[in-house]
Amino acid sequence: MGSLWTPDGEHRVDPAGGTDGPSGGAGSTGTGSDPGDAALAQAAQALGLDLASMSDEERAQLAAELEEMARVRAEVAATPVAEVLTSYLTRFFDLALIYLDATPPKFNDAAVVIESFRAVLDAVGDELGDNEPVLRQALAQAQMVFVKVREAGEQAATAAE
Repeated sequence: MGSLWTPDGEHRVDPAGGTDGPSGGAGSTGTGSDPGDAALAQAAQALGLDLASMSDEERAQLAAELEEMARVRAEVAATPVAEVLTSYLTRFFDLALIYLDATPPKFNDAAVVIESFRAVLDAVGDELGDNEPVLRQALAQAQMVFVKVREAGEQAATAAE
């Protein structure tokens, strides 16, 4: 069973159309009375896997992967949002530079990434604390690189004529 976030809060969704409860609804394929078995079966179903056809080793691997995913989710949830957003916005900066470094440069893609970076920063910049000025500087650098790469390309095209 997954969930859907809306501005009104999180709502549980069962893709099989079952109940809103944690287990036992329509589409539940629990393999035993152990709640862990039911959770594993539910996760396998959500991933499109047939738990009944899996070997014990494959089940153990799936359980370990799900446990690792839960650990990572808990770690992210414990991280301050300013740090998480800063990490994502830094990736926007890197992505813009990758598009600008392509041969030929992908100006439209770089522009979309830079504008997305700006839009997020403008929307939540106050929430980023000490990271905001650094991110604004990174945004300015990405914009400057965009202009310089575009100008260099135009100069090269003019010289080739």
